[in-house]
Amino acid sequence: MDDRALDPSLTLLLDALERTPDNHALRVHVANLLVAAGRHADALKHFRQCESDPKVGTEAQLGVARCTLAIGDAEASLAACERLLEAAPEHPKGLVARARAKHARGQHKEALADYDRATTLDPQLAEPALRDALIRDASDPRARFRVVSGGGPSPEAAPSAVIPETSVADRVTFADVGGLDEVKEKIRMRIVYPFANPEMFKAFGKKVGGGILFYGPPGCGKTFLAKATAGECRAHFINVGLHEVLDMWIGNSEKQLHQLFEDARRRAPSVLFFDEVDALGMQRAKLHSGSMRGVITQFLAELDGFASRNERVLVIGATNTPWDLDSAFRRPGRFDQVLFVPPPDRPARVQILRLKTTGKPVADLDFDAIAAQTEGWSGADLEHLIDSAAEHALTQSIARGSLEPITAAHVEKARAKVRPTTREWFSTARNYAQYANEAGQYDDIADYIRRNNY
Repeated sequence: MDDRALDPSLTLLLDALERTPDNHALRVHVANLLVAAGRHADALKHFRQCESDPKVGTEAQLGVARCTLAIGDAEASLAACERLLEAAPEHPKGLVARARAKHARGQHKEALADYDRATTLDPQLAEPALRDALIRDASDPRARFRVVSGGGPSPEAAPSAVIPETSVADRVTFADVGGLDEVKEKIRMRIVYPFANPEMFKAFGKKVGGGILFYGPPGCGKTFLAKATAGECRAHFINVGLHEVLDMWIGNSEKQLHQLFEDARRRAPSVLFFDEVDALGMQRAKLHSGSMRGVITQFLAELDGFASRNERVLVIGATNTPWDLDSAFRRPGRFDQVLFVPPPDRPARVQILRLKTTGKPVADLDFDAIAAQTEGWSGADLEHLIDSAAEHALTQSIARGSLEPITAAHVEKARAKVRPTTREWFSTARNYAQYANEAGQYDDIADYIRRNNY
């Protein structure tokens, strides 16, 4: 494991763990942080060392179950769950973990029984997306044939879209999005108010649902804004990745795309979110492969379906390069509403800076002053700034043999080297705003560039 790629605070905890290797409580804590960082294989090694500890063994076994499933070993995950539940038969989280492992192995009815028992014991563990998937597969006799050991699905297997992280998204709202008041108000008018007052909008011939396109520089929070939009609407948020759509077998990509839309319709009100939507809707004139044409055609057909049959379902696409999207997607009834998501404004930058320093040792940082010096920086740029400052503080800590907090001097030293990535994007966008804006689709970019002297 390359510790240099980790959060500096996690690196310090790993150093502390080397000095106290028998501190199993710390080891489990570190393992959970590694899981949060997506380092499941590394976390698994730590969890396994703690399974026999009577104080943290249950949490460690649960960690083993989750990590082995995350790296694709459903058998090992199920075995870990069985060990846990043998000692604690009514452990709710253990039952959910076993439900996931059984689902991965094709034991859908048994998985559903475990899930229902777990949520009866602890209703806070309810995951509508997981239960919907279990019910669907438990009632589909073809579902058990989708699990093929030692390889991927056979071409004969019916494709099944797996819905990632679908929930009633009431945990993230605009209150969690700092600044961007103008953008949020546009979203309220175009999306939130129609969802809350469908009859009023229908009286004016306005439909609830449809498509909207978020575009802007990378790293500016388009995904988070989409999730907050779903939260404001109290709708299910379905975040679709390319791997949920694209398939090596001819025709399966179209079927999986259709299934995703059908699942969204069934869960209405829902928000179906496609990040980097240009990858699925690229200009057909630029395609080198004919297989993607069918996907684009299917995508367009599903968007047309939204206009006519699914008024309480919203599809949101996000892209850094709206000029690469096929023009057919901009037709009324598809992505006819376009919203520019600019770099975070000053209040948003303050909130991002506070968030990125949470859990790290800091000393009297003036977030307002830093925000004033980082005009036009994206959220990703600000995260890079804090990470670089943390590296300077960590280097100093190692040299002095004591923990040194992040100071304004560390941040200023980092700012001298870190450059905002948005400049390059605006350089490209300016050309489209000046020379390819006949329909006015890039007016927001032109206005932003003019107001901020880009």
